[in-house]
This record gives sequence, C-alpha cells and structure tokens, in this order.
Amino acid sequence: MSEVHRLIVVGLLTFGSGNVLAQTCGSGVITDANGDLHRPYQERTINVAGDNRKWLLRLPDGYRPGEKTDVVFDFHGATSTAEQQFAYSNFAELADRDGVILVMPDANKVYVDPSHHLAGYWNSAWEAKWRERDYDIDFVLAIVDELRDEYCADDFYAAGMSAGGDMTTALQCMADSHFQAFAPVTYRYWNAAECEDAPALPMISFHGTDDKVVPLEGLPAPWFDPPVSEIMQSWAEHNGCDPEPTEERVGSDVLRYSWQNCDAPVEWFLVEGGGHTWPGGVDREVLGHTSHEISATEVIWEFFFRE
Repeated sequence: MSEVHRLIVVGLLTFGSGNVLAQTCGSGVITDANGDLHRPYQERTINVAGDNRKWLLRLPDGYRPGEKTDVVFDFHGATSTAEQQFAYSNFAELADRDGVILVMPDANKVYVDPSHHLAGYWNSAWEAKWRERDYDIDFVLAIVDELRDEYCADDFYAAGMSAGGDMTTALQCMADSHFQAFAPVTYRYWNAAECEDAPALPMISFHGTDDKVVPLEGLPAPWFDPPVSEIMQSWAEHNGCDPEPTEERVGSDVLRYSWQNCDAPVEWFLVEGGGHTWPGGVDREVLGHTSHEISATEVIWEFFFRE
C-alpha cells in the first residue's frame, strides 16, 4: 500500500468506487498536526497536569481506521529515550505482521543536574513506598484514553527495559489496570501493600545472573529490592500458582522458569552470565553480556498474543 493511500479521510472508510461506510469508533487520524505520515513513528504530545508530554506512536502497515487494534506500550530505561527503546526492543516487524499499534512514552523527570544517572527516570517508577504514582501513571492513562478515542484501541500490553520494567510493574500493581499482560526486562518489583489488590494477570520477565545494575541477589537501601527469585515467587503466589516452578533449559545460557496451575501465567527467563541487557537485542558491552540464544522481543510477543 502506498503512503498516499494510507492518508485516509478522517472519520470514514472508503471502499471501491464511492462506497462509504461510517466508522464504528475512532477518528482514524493517521497524520500528525502537520499532515505528515512519519516513519518509523509519529511524535505526539499530550497535556497532562499542565505539562506537554512526548510519546511516539507507530501504526502498523495496513492499519485501517475504525477497526479494533491491540496496543503494546514499550517503556525505556533510565537515561534512555523513547526513540532508543523503539530501536532496542525492535517490535516493529512483529507489529506490522500482526497489525498492532506500538506506543513509546518518554519520561521527563527533571533533575537540577541533567547528568544525574536518574535524570531520565520515570516519576512513577520507584520503590513503591516512596513513589509519587499519579504523575506518570496519569500520563499513560491519558494516552490510553486518546488511543481508544482516535484509534479504536482494544487490548493493551506493557513491556519495558530496566526503569521501564519498573514502570511496567507499576501498571501491573494497579487494582484497575487497563493492561492485559506485562513484560518487565531486567527490573521488576513486588510490594504487597501496593500490589495485593491487583488482579491476577499474565507476567513474563527476564534477568541476567551478572547484571551489575540490578543484581540478581537484590539491592540494599534506598532500593530495598529482595532477590529477583523472591520477587518472581511473590508474583507467582499472587497469581495463584503452584509453589515450585518448572525449570527448563531453552538455550546454552538461558533457563526458563514457569509456574503451573496459575490463575494467570508467570514465566521468568534467567540468562546465565547475562548483563543488564535485552536478550536478542543489540550488544551493549558496557552493560554486560547479551544472550542471542533467545529473543526477548519474540518471546514477549508470543506471550502477549498466544491463543
């Protein structure tokens, strides 16, 4: 389909010679304010609490206004950006294949010192006891509302790298989350006081044994993170799973832990020797080993959209 044909008249679907059908939902706006269809994504802004927040929208090839479409949110890590996360996780080909909208929100926590290692962190993504939850959560929910209004968005899914995994977990801990499944990579948390009222929903996660940023054995104050195995076990218990997971080797350096008889599935991929990295992604030597025995991108996608 040519780019010209993709610029469909707002609010209408046209088929053949003059046959017009009214949309059932959404304006179907494909262009940005300047009338340009940007590839690989469009840069959008939305006003939340007086701030214009940036996010990236990618409509799949063949997108048809008025048709219900699933959405995957992809959250970047600290010091990273929405644009970098789009390239790092690389969901685009799968999104085109299956007709899924991609959304990459951008964190904008401002420090006096912009070189501070948390200057690009999510305001909502923090150890639960100290988080100011409403700021970035409201940002995400505002995007959800806009997607439902304009693009007939149907089911929502959340994935994220590092601090983006923290943000993903924050959405999973909500008692009234709009998301159907979650995939935190290299970071996730559990806090009973915050998460115990959340419904049992599918979760898949990834971690490396040699992660120096978020060590497998946990972090002391001010993070107060228990070992990753304990966090995953807590989520398995929350989801009503059997106490002990099944262990399976799925690569020369990758183990898969899956809990059985759950109200909602829980899976954990442990990369032996893996660093603070996205399995199957671009090698980032400064952050340690990246396994290419599996693709977190493909595994997450299958987990989200399995029949």
